[in-house]
Amino acid sequence: MGVSTSPASAAAAPATCFGYTGNFNDYGADFVDWKYGPDECFGVAPSGTIWHTWSGAGGWKEMPGSGRALTTVAYFENSAGKAVKVITETGNYYCNYDDYATNTWGGWYATSTDHC
Repeated sequence: MGVSTSPASAAAAPATCFGYTGNFNDYGADFVDWKYGPDECFGVAPSGTIWHTWSGAGGWKEMPGSGRALTTVAYFENSAGKAVKVITETGNYYCNYDDYATNTWGGWYATSTDHC
């Protein structure tokens, strides 16, 4: 199961993942095949809000921490947790980390270009 997108438009690019459809900016949405956690999809809405969904989520959910971004750029995982990295329109990078022990996403934090 992956993510499907329609041709990008100036306003929004609809994407469907796990049967849930959301409207995203021209970058669409990404499917992430996590090794240790359930697979997930991520996307950035035209407003800059960052969203994710997974099987059984009931729809797209806004990521915790009130982050804003241009697009997602990388995903990282180890047996302790996973992270998603975004870039803003001003070129700054931020990450949000989910600790598998608590299944809780933290807030967005500034990071360098090469890691979370």
